[in-house]
Amino acid sequence: MKKRIFAVAVLIICLSILASTTLAYFTDTAVARNVITSGGVDIAIEEWQETPEGLIPYPSQDIRVMPATQVSKIVTIRNLDAQSFIRVKLELTLLDGDDQPMDIDAEEMEKIIHLIMNNQDWTEKDGWWYYSAAVNTNEATLPLMTAVEFDGPNMTNEYQNCTVLIDVTAQAVQTANNGTSAIDGLNRSNDGNSMIDNLPNS
Repeated sequence: MKKRIFAVAVLIICLSILASTTLAYFTDTAVARNVITSGGVDIAIEEWQETPEGLIPYPSQDIRVMPATQVSKIVTIRNLDAQSFIRVKLELTLLDGDDQPMDIDAEEMEKIIHLIMNNQDWTEKDGWWYYSAAVNTNEATLPLMTAVEFDGPNMTNEYQNCTVLIDVTAQAVQTANNGTSAIDGLNRSNDGNSMIDNLPNS
């Protein structure tokens, strides 16, 4: 009889040990995961025209002009993501009546077409215009340019029916760890040290 009691006691102890081992699999474990997201770079070119009715998006159709006239063309850049530095390049091309590029050098181009630029809030360097301040998320720069002026005396008959193309290329780089100005930040990005967003617009 004692042997049976001992055997039962041993069996109960074994079951208890197994039960304890099984319970260990049901303990709770909490994991804290900290996610740090880097700021993105995203910009949009905005073009406007001043009319008697107010400011409107720049027309998509061709605008016909005569010499000695001025056409409203307002260019701003909107920042859609992390605070950024912004720069813009403007490139002019003249097409003849057959839509072929005209052979005109930069000096001659300046004599017949004048871009009315904002020299207070933008600085020109090496063909780029740098905005003077960092642009916050969902905010836009002040206008880079406000109008295009066509010279009268220098626009001879060879320019009849010509087309003027103004290509706007904008670049942005996030301000974080990229210096204190657009010139500094965007020059660093060209060395491959920063994220940069390029946005061409024809």
